[in-house]
Amino acid sequence: MPSTGDAWPGVMRVESTRISVVADTHEQGDGWGSPPELLAALKGSDLILHCGDLDALGVLDHLETIAPVLAVRGYPDPHETGERLAEETRVVEIDNIRIGMIHDIRLHGGEINFTHTVEFPRGNPRELIERQFGQPVDVVCFGDTHHEYIGWVDGMLFVNPGSTSRPNLRHPAGDLGTFVNLDVKDGVVSAEIRKLRRQ
Repeated sequence: MPSTGDAWPGVMRVESTRISVVADTHEQGDGWGSPPELLAALKGSDLILHCGDLDALGVLDHLETIAPVLAVRGYPDPHETGERLAEETRVVEIDNIRIGMIHDIRLHGGEINFTHTVEFPRGNPRELIERQFGQPVDVVCFGDTHHEYIGWVDGMLFVNPGSTSRPNLRHPAGDLGTFVNLDVKDGVVSAEIRKLRRQ
């Protein structure tokens, strides 16, 4: 049966795994300040990936009221024992799709750049990404720039969900943030940038 919980004209989910990717939530205090628009938009997710700059661990607890969460640390983030929050990188495998997670894609030597697109000034993209994650990956999810992006390089899908709370300056003042939905089915992944709308 198709899932219609998150359907809108022209889009239908058919027995796929829905992974929502967020980053740069920058929650203060207890971390339970995620906008209600975000929580509503994440309903129906099977897994939430957080690409760092959460600022407070409570944001992970808040997101877990919707779906399980796996995260990587951003620069100011606290540490946490256990499997939920990785230090710098992690690889999550869903239906034979390997998703590499990192906060700042420019980490470790700056061999990868990101301004408005992913750039590899030198070296083989696949080799550089494999070195960064310790294994080959099919999808690279990253944050840090608050600039939402989806693009392909050398057969790898690169995803930056933007920020859920502080969108990039190219957004009009007062805009809510963005996140990305990944749908994985039978070893194939698709991606869509979603903009939060006021309720």
